[in-house]
Amino acid sequence: MLELLVGFATALRASGISCSQSELIDASQILGEIDFLNRDELRDSLRSAMVKDPLHIEAFDRLFDVFFSLRSFDSAESEDDPGNPKEGDYQDDIDLTDFLAKALLQNDRDKLSRYVRQAVSRFGGIEKGRAVSGLYYAYRTLRQIDLDRLLALLEGALDLESGSDFDRKLHKLDAKRLIDLLKAQVTKEVTELLVEDRGPVAVAKTLAVTLPEDIEIVRASREELARMQRTVEPLARKLAARLAQKHRSQNRGQVDMRKTMRASLSYGGTPVELVTKPPRPHKPEIFLVTDVSGSVASFSRFTMQLVFAMSSQFSKVRSFAFIDEVDEVTSYFNSASDINEAMRLVNTQAKVVWLDGHSDYGRCLESFWERYHSDLTRRSSVIICGDARNNYHSAKPEVLKLIKGASKHLYWLNPEPHAYWNSGDSVISSYAQYCDGVYEVRSLRHLERFITEAI
Repeated sequence: MLELLVGFATALRASGISCSQSELIDASQILGEIDFLNRDELRDSLRSAMVKDPLHIEAFDRLFDVFFSLRSFDSAESEDDPGNPKEGDYQDDIDLTDFLAKALLQNDRDKLSRYVRQAVSRFGGIEKGRAVSGLYYAYRTLRQIDLDRLLALLEGALDLESGSDFDRKLHKLDAKRLIDLLKAQVTKEVTELLVEDRGPVAVAKTLAVTLPEDIEIVRASREELARMQRTVEPLARKLAARLAQKHRSQNRGQVDMRKTMRASLSYGGTPVELVTKPPRPHKPEIFLVTDVSGSVASFSRFTMQLVFAMSSQFSKVRSFAFIDEVDEVTSYFNSASDINEAMRLVNTQAKVVWLDGHSDYGRCLESFWERYHSDLTRRSSVIICGDARNNYHSAKPEVLKLIKGASKHLYWLNPEPHAYWNSGDSVISSYAQYCDGVYEVRSLRHLERFITEAI
């Protein structure tokens, strides 16, 4: 069991979840205090010892199911032969949908598990020893199940007692939830079979568990973007707390020589106590200038959302969007109820297109300087977000030099991999010479690192 626990901790670290040696020791001691044959109790106990961030629970649970497979805790289930149906099992593939629908509606987990086990055995085509991800076998199984007909059966059964449109909408959501339950059960069954064949360590390597903060923003799927959306607010709170602590530590006040010398008279003229002047902290002003063209739209959205969520740490936050024209969009964020509404206003009302709607960094930087240079002060930090792909227009890096001279800091966040910089129409090197830092920011973890290091 201890060897299994160590392998589990190693897999957690490989996925990006921090698990220290002391936390591993705590987890091992827990095993002696609980009934580790009770999987729910085991999972909750290990989770409390090994997970510090609630955003990592989903990844933890996936790896837990691999290392602590149900089959290893329930020998009775492992003895079932899916090739020999029991009484009440479906006898024909055509009947499978009806049997699954009935089990889901009755919340009969035993029957659902048995039907899924038989479906995976019949349709999954799992090949022992073959190093293929479980997602492949789960997909093969689900492809053979008529999910559209199953959804219709579930909706029809739930709608029998419907009395209003609202009830019907709720029942549609319930039906989709049951379909998700079936998909999860198929994935779980496939995972357990693979663990039984290859062992947990080999299966964990094929899972490709990605934490929300490590998902590449510009290539994220809709589902992944939704996961990241839920990460931004907690991440913003954590970063705001760090910045507040950093702000306090950097503003402890300078030594007041006059009061220090006066206090030294009590010690015969020796300055034993240093008296400091009261700190006069000031919060930085943020000017966020973001490319909102199609290629980096997701990146710009999350950058704006995170900075605005942290706005309490800054005396002023102003946002500007551009494609081949720049426009201030601060008012949209101040008036909108949430980030979705704000971005809708940016996309529909902001004047960010001048000619053909293709990114023109040189023209936009020039326009930004002409219209807003008088607002820049030595307290201003300008953050430009974009891939610097200029569609072969004039880059005009001399304008960036003027912006740098008028502000305290100038940073550039590039969502492209560093290997792609300066290839094709990328002009990032022309701008880098006038920046305090050019950062590769492809995920929320990269964004967190930039904020903690630079701001």
